[in-house]
Amino acid sequence: MNDIAQIERVVLAPAAAATIRAEALRSADGNETGGLLLGHPDASATVWVRSAGDPGPAAVRRPSFFLRDLHHAQRLAAEASARDGSVWIGEWHTHPGALPLPSVRDLHTYLGFLADPELKFGAFLALILVAPNGTWHQPTAHAWACYHHAVELVPLTIMSNSITA
Repeated sequence: MNDIAQIERVVLAPAAAATIRAEALRSADGNETGGLLLGHPDASATVWVRSAGDPGPAAVRRPSFFLRDLHHAQRLAAEASARDGSVWIGEWHTHPGALPLPSVRDLHTYLGFLADPELKFGAFLALILVAPNGTWHQPTAHAWACYHHAVELVPLTIMSNSITA
């Protein structure tokens, strides 16, 4: 559960950027990868991503599909909550050979999260990474604010030189 109603800006902490960069390298095999985004919103509609998860040992990775390991993700979320009060605010994943836009499958997934009354999402953050030069050593990240009836590209600030926005 989180209390994000609006996302106007996303700030990615160095630790989150490092995890995403390291894991994104796995997409060199042509399969998607990804994980959780954990952090918190502030009063100015900025979402602070403090940490990012890896996919977990039971994740499913395909060229146009990624399914995180749910038990692994739940453990990471519980650890982040205990460590610094972070909550699940979204997910990140790669799009090997595709555009940095949410796919139809992505949108259905996000709408499912938004529609689940137990999760109480007002907005869901999605980071999609692509490798425009064909290498995953310097992926480009795009932040999407997902709502019940709209998806918007939002500014992303990365507090590290690990990946570019």
